[in-house]
Amino acid sequence: MSGLPSGGNTVKNVILGVLTTVVAYVIVHYIFDKKDKKKEFEKVKTETVEAWKSLIKYEDQQTNNYYSALCNDDVPSQLETLIYEKDLLAKNYSIIMQKPGIDEDLASFATRAVENTIQIKKILESYLNEYKNINPYEPGLEQAYLNLDSIYSRKITGARERDAESLNNTYASLVKKYGDEFKGPDEPAPLSENDLVGKWKETGINKVFTLKADGKFVMGMEGTDYPGTWKFVNTIIDLSFDDGSGSIKMHITRQHPKYFLFTLNNEITERQCCKQ
Repeated sequence: MSGLPSGGNTVKNVILGVLTTVVAYVIVHYIFDKKDKKKEFEKVKTETVEAWKSLIKYEDQQTNNYYSALCNDDVPSQLETLIYEKDLLAKNYSIIMQKPGIDEDLASFATRAVENTIQIKKILESYLNEYKNINPYEPGLEQAYLNLDSIYSRKITGARERDAESLNNTYASLVKKYGDEFKGPDEPAPLSENDLVGKWKETGINKVFTLKADGKFVMGMEGTDYPGTWKFVNTIIDLSFDDGSGSIKMHITRQHPKYFLFTLNNEITERQCCKQ
């Protein structure tokens, strides 16, 4: 009997051989599949991070050019500059939208941003046309300009808020997928007292602050000068008037060599001063 072949053992060996082969295949396939997926993930991440950096760069440039345009007192020139910037931004978004291999959430945002930016551009173009059509010699000219500004400000604010919400949602999605490599623009070097020395005109009104290196200042408004002393501490310009009428604090919220944005005292509304 011992010389008879052991069919059961042979079958068992064959089955074990097959199973071993299958298991080995599955393990190898899993390892390589995992490697391929990781490689693809890293590739998408790299492309997406680079595209995000370009997007933030475009946004930051457009924002600085936007505020720089507001330093021009000529409203039609301001609007023409803003229209040009929006057209350029839409083209830059289109470049990002068409980049191969980027995350679908970023591509979707770029697509929406192109549409939204074109919409804002059209609003600005309509604003410019209506502004130019106002008769500068008609009664109530100032009120006509204010009414027009109010109408178009609401339209633009709504479009910008939608754009900001979309960008924030996209940012949150990308950080969740890929980590904290998605950052905003680099913060500019903080302003110093030396940077602030000079003349600064508040946009929209006839008010000029002359900040002197010796700590004195003059606020010129409607033909009258109001002297005092000033200091700069922790992004706050503190101005005290010599006549004892009090002081004002300008809380800087955004800075640039040509301008800075600020809130006055406890106000919420941002104002802007431009270097003269």
